[in-house]
Amino acid sequence: MSKKPAVEQSGIPFSAKLAILVVMVCAVVFLPATLIFVVTMLPTFVAMIVDRQPEKTMWLTIGALNLAGAIPSWFTLWSMGGDMQDAYIIISDTGVLLRAYGAAAGGWIIHQNVTPLVAAAVVKRNDMRLKDIDKKQKELVRKWGQDIGKAG
Repeated sequence: MSKKPAVEQSGIPFSAKLAILVVMVCAVVFLPATLIFVVTMLPTFVAMIVDRQPEKTMWLTIGALNLAGAIPSWFTLWSMGGDMQDAYIIISDTGVLLRAYGAAAGGWIIHQNVTPLVAAAVVKRNDMRLKDIDKKQKELVRKWGQDIGKAG
């Protein structure tokens, strides 16, 4: 009797495979909404690809505002009836794209400007802390002499 070759495991858990399947089925069932989602969220997908930072936070900042700009177009789709013709009308509207992409640009501006401001604030706080520690150390040396802290 010959042995059957071992089946290779892909490493992806069953729950992840199931989630992907559910998302794919929903994308097909709700195709007009999916089309609008993909077209209006393009800046977020690009940010996910081009972000070279190890933290990968760019897509979160851009994506949050991009989503805020894209959601009104979904409401418009649902109020129009929700078929593919309506989706094509919506994505061909420059105002819809301007709102979604403009919001994404706002997210990019926030990402580019807030990060350096936060870093500068942290550096400033640490500098003040170091000065305070140095001041306390000088006070201890004044009270106890230069030999304080030396093991003998």
